[in-house]
Amino acid sequence: MNDMVKEWSIEQAETGPLAEAVAMQILARRLPKAELHMHFLGSLRHTFPATQSAYDRVAKDYVNADGFFSGLRDIAAALVTEDMFEAATIHALQDAVRCGCRHIEMMTTPGELRHSPVPVAKALRAMGRAFDEMKRHNGLSGGIILETDRADDPAVAMDVIVEAMAARDAGVPVVGIGNDGAFVHPVRLFAPALEFAKKEGFSTTCHICTPQDVMDGLDLPLDRADHACDLQGQPGLIAQYREAGIGITSAITANCFMAPGLFPSPFHHPVDEFRRAGLNTCLGTDDPAFFQTDLAQEYVLGQQAFSWTRQDMMDLAMMSLEMAWIEGADRDRRLAQWRAEAEGTLADPRTTKGM
Repeated sequence: MNDMVKEWSIEQAETGPLAEAVAMQILARRLPKAELHMHFLGSLRHTFPATQSAYDRVAKDYVNADGFFSGLRDIAAALVTEDMFEAATIHALQDAVRCGCRHIEMMTTPGELRHSPVPVAKALRAMGRAFDEMKRHNGLSGGIILETDRADDPAVAMDVIVEAMAARDAGVPVVGIGNDGAFVHPVRLFAPALEFAKKEGFSTTCHICTPQDVMDGLDLPLDRADHACDLQGQPGLIAQYREAGIGITSAITANCFMAPGLFPSPFHHPVDEFRRAGLNTCLGTDDPAFFQTDLAQEYVLGQQAFSWTRQDMMDLAMMSLEMAWIEGADRDRRLAQWRAEAEGTLADPRTTKGM
């Protein structure tokens, strides 16, 4: 045989640009970003020991929304001590931090937590301790969004605000009030609770999941909205949301997973339409353990579907941080630090030092 193995030097091997597909994968995971739409119970993967048996029963196959919500309740029932709530919260936060998250707002619905034998107040304090632990060790900012449930009598939503106030007084980092759940009651009926929340100093968001919801959302006292996919193809309504200062958290996999009849592929998701229209929007995971995703994968899906550039990816990540409910004098310092880190990765995502 006359074949010769081609010789190469270390210098030759290290010379040349990083393949763009690899660069995008690294950027998706490394860019500093915020996770503003993740649900606590839906973020607990089967690798967390306490929820293994619950996952064995309910989460191997997705059937429908009813099964999904009952699965969340089963996960709550598997958490039987305060220590388990603290460990579970750290488990979920670490999962997001591995995807570049510097700020996390974790949605939690008291009605679902009540399926655990641990009282809601004690569960929330345990979750707060987990945030404190991550803040000490990782510098993570953020906290809990306590959610009202639109499957409940809207009057019950007032009790959630009271629970949030008590938790905040106990030192739990409750940063806002949200609304989620099966579409039993019109979202507009929760306006009094959201107004009460604003009066008590909480930021507000709401799952906007139907065509009527997007109309009603403009009449609610909202700082953000979640999903709002029925704004798609409605430039006038998008402009009204933009002018009202209501940003949108978008979850590509969640929508494709639960509603393939509406979203047959990531390309059919409206997140890029929102972005190009100047509407503040960011990516989230919703229930990443149930939907088999993480935040880095959401960025990759968006990049592949819409041919986002490196700059587009960075802008989306920075927008998530700017949309975050970060209080205190160090907000500007944090944003400047994160922006400098992000800019350093654009030329070569292997380094934050720039080129």
